[in-house]
Amino acid sequence: MKDTYFFYIAKIYTKNLIIILLGITLAITLIDYLQNGSKITDSSNQVILYLFYTWEFRLSQFYPLGMVFSAVITYMFLVQSNVLVSLLSFGYSRKQLFIPFVLPSIAVYLLLIFLQTGEFAYAREKAWSIVHHTQNTRKVDDLFFKYNNTFVYVKTLDPIERVLKDVTVFEVKNKTVQSTITLNFAKFDGVNWVTDNAILTKKIYSKQGVLKGFKRENTGRYKLLKGYKPKVIELIYEGDSLSLVDAVNTYSVLEKQGLDASKIKASFYNKVILPLFSFAIITMLFFKASFYTRYMNRELVWIVSLGGTLAVWGLLYALYSLSSGGSISPELAVVLPVGLLLAYAVYLYKGGKEKLA
Repeated sequence: MKDTYFFYIAKIYTKNLIIILLGITLAITLIDYLQNGSKITDSSNQVILYLFYTWEFRLSQFYPLGMVFSAVITYMFLVQSNVLVSLLSFGYSRKQLFIPFVLPSIAVYLLLIFLQTGEFAYAREKAWSIVHHTQNTRKVDDLFFKYNNTFVYVKTLDPIERVLKDVTVFEVKNKTVQSTITLNFAKFDGVNWVTDNAILTKKIYSKQGVLKGFKRENTGRYKLLKGYKPKVIELIYEGDSLSLVDAVNTYSVLEKQGLDASKIKASFYNKVILPLFSFAIITMLFFKASFYTRYMNRELVWIVSLGGTLAVWGLLYALYSLSSGGSISPELAVVLPVGLLLAYAVYLYKGGKEKLA
């Protein structure tokens, strides 16, 4: 059958990919457990959950490396067994033989992207909570942020109970506070934060615009912070662990308020853009390395492909860390270098020889 070659190569690559991913992630998970296992309670359930959450996080972190390493191993096996050169001699093109490498990689990439739209993205946070014996999400204290034409101070956010405590809303006009709304408690209803007992304090002016005093009244039921989900508020102040859905929501809120969203963009690019470098590396390997065993310096290929992949990944991750801290633009740190790698990969792909000479 004409497509037999595809299933043969794809099967080898997928098997290597599974082995490599499990090997890397389980090894790092074990090392992590040896470092933090003593902090976990004696409950076997807690240990199992910690190992599972840590493995999830490591999988999301290292799967691009797994895709490249498995591609290198598969490629070297096929070259040394003369399979690739034989297929070329039968009339298959390099681009045809490249498909069994790239399609399984795309499937893995899309699967991980899909998983990171939900709770999978918070695996590191859940593992952290087990080690530190806390709830899955930490309480956040002393928040101060802009909302439309007001500034909001929140003494405590409890993401588990979806509650704000001791809130003061400052309405500002012409750089002067005109009124305040204070509330002891607000509950998130899915869209707004709602309280049944808000106190409005506003300035009273004479006809000449002279401040006469203050008026204080109970406004009754009051809604505020529309669209500010608990996770949105938390992520403004906490780390970069967030799902892609929460990243989009948070970015939308911050942009609307005119606030800096670079940390959110950096986290989004880290999950969606940065792993694409693996496709560029796989393409470079396939179209730059020799198909002939006798012409290939195998040691050099191993060193360049594996060592170069680690160097590129480390550099990109360092740039991402800088962009997450606000030192450099996320577009400049992540999008530009990955884009350049992909552009070069496309150039190699288009210029690749179609048939065996």
